[in-house]
Amino acid sequence: MDKVRNVAVLIDAENVPAHSAKQIFDEASNYGNVMVKRIFADWSKTSVKGWKDEVNRYSMTAVQQFEVQPRKNTIDIALIIQALIVLFEKDVDVFCIAAGDSDYTRLVRELRERNKVVIGMGGRNVNPGFVNAFNEYIYLASDEKEKEKKKKEKPGKAKTPAPVQKEEKPEIIDPTKKKDLVDIIDRLIDDNNGKAYYAQISMEMKQKYSDFIPKNYGCNSFKALMEKLQPVLQKYAPVTGADGTTMYLTRTRGGKNDRR
Repeated sequence: MDKVRNVAVLIDAENVPAHSAKQIFDEASNYGNVMVKRIFADWSKTSVKGWKDEVNRYSMTAVQQFEVQPRKNTIDIALIIQALIVLFEKDVDVFCIAAGDSDYTRLVRELRERNKVVIGMGGRNVNPGFVNAFNEYIYLASDEKEKEKKKKEKPGKAKTPAPVQKEEKPEIIDPTKKKDLVDIIDRLIDDNNGKAYYAQISMEMKQKYSDFIPKNYGCNSFKALMEKLQPVLQKYAPVTGADGTTMYLTRTRGGKNDRR
């Protein structure tokens, strides 16, 4: 029987909104047994008062760190010190760091150099270098999505729907990632007798981009993600292997270097 991995969750409450608590712990529990739960803030600030109920709900240890001087990284330092204490004193395999601050980049590197799995969680407006320092980076739901969700759940009078405005759909995947994805698929096809296996595509893309994981694209599997990306991967066709589970891509007729 495989050993259950122990997980430490460390949250910078001043960088992450309180409504993200459920998502953070739902995601953390996917990696193993959550044995350490620490949240850091200057709890005298009104900006973090929303976290107080969540601290009790998820049985977190709240660490108080007064702000000695404005705009000094006192919370960051407290979280980093606690992460290193956990590293050397606890039997932890996975660190989940919920923060949107690139000041933690060096900490992430140090943890990974000591063979720990490090999962990042935060907003989308963060430094790409910070995102790619992690093994995986999970985007937390935005305030707008949370407000929209609550609005749908709240009963009320039916309103006349506003006229639908036509708006441009955002890119499914940004151009840089798309180019690298296509390059990886083409190389794998050339190296593997015309087959780019999903497992290999996933592994190589995640090595380049730690946020290239299905959940960040609203998918629950890599297969679903590849289906969602099909509009930008039209020169490839998905194929299911003879075992009924292995999936791979081949080039369609007219695709690059098609020799059929």
